[in-house]
Amino acid sequence: MPLDFTNPHEFSCFGTLHPDHLVNWEFGDPLTVRELAKLFPGACTTVPLDAETDMHHHASAPGTPNAVARRLAAHYGFGDLDIRGPVHFTGPSGESDHAYGIAPDSFDVLYERVKVICADLDVRLWSKFHPGDTVSVRYTDLARGDIYWFLNRAHRVLCFRDLPADSKTLEFIPDARYLVCDDEEKFLAYGTYECRADRAPAGYWQRTGNQLLDA
Repeated sequence: MPLDFTNPHEFSCFGTLHPDHLVNWEFGDPLTVRELAKLFPGACTTVPLDAETDMHHHASAPGTPNAVARRLAAHYGFGDLDIRGPVHFTGPSGESDHAYGIAPDSFDVLYERVKVICADLDVRLWSKFHPGDTVSVRYTDLARGDIYWFLNRAHRVLCFRDLPADSKTLEFIPDARYLVCDDEEKFLAYGTYECRADRAPAGYWQRTGNQLLDA
């Protein structure tokens, strides 16, 4: 999901959630507008989750129930909805036929709520990425023989090594380790790093269930 900001400090988000737990978040210019009539081939039913976020679905859509969307609607007081097929998330549309994207703070609330629901249902959301998209990889996704990219240079992973016990770094980053590569380069490794999707290691795809699309 590449980010294309007009202002790097402001963005909005549109989302789509499918019954098979495929999710797509699109981040971009906060002034982007979506026409609700183009979301579905038929009539669009809007569920105002809160003052800042709407969920839209096709009320007469056949097919698989969208369990996560139904649970989300129930959380906001819409417990009797039969939601099937994909749902779309936007900012508030009011009485109009269009909507802006979800504001950053409201997206955080929605994202966390969906994550909690998925944990309750014991399901995992997944996404599709183009080769040039950016993904967030955990250092723990890397295994011996994987390629680690740093400043657009490729290094082959050899092993991880602990920092010295008296390292000051461990006082601030307790899980920090050294990532050692077979070219004798050594990197401080903790948390996550960003890379192109087509450079992510196999462990990332296994952990997340995400899918890399063909070029």
